[in-house]
Amino acid sequence: MTIKEIAKITGVSADTLRYYERIGVIPPVPRTKSGIRDYNEYFIQWILFIQQLKGMGMSLEAMVDYIELAKLGDSTYEERKRLLAEARVALLNKIETLQTLARQADYQLANYESRLLPETDSLIHQWIA
Repeated sequence: MTIKEIAKITGVSADTLRYYERIGVIPPVPRTKSGIRDYNEYFIQWILFIQQLKGMGMSLEAMVDYIELAKLGDSTYEERKRLLAEARVALLNKIETLQTLARQADYQLANYESRLLPETDSLIHQWIA
């Protein structure tokens, strides 16, 4: 499969796929005789795996660390688990931040006419004056 084909299948851009390969998040992709990347089903599995880690809040740096540790074998089990736990904490912190922002949005909506509308009008009036 070409990079364009795998990008379409996975929903990950060609630029991102090249970047993933460059930083070691996916294994080096074999090339054809003419130097074109030649992806197979194995790489789809890798990309889905990376998307899963990303979806749980893991940073790219942590993914690289996780993969490097995994290459070292079972002795890195606890370190890999720690990286997953750190990603979980970061995800929970993001959720808390989003909940705070949702409460602020609720407040702004509930008090739109008395708070946000006058503030908006005042700022716009000063801008265009």
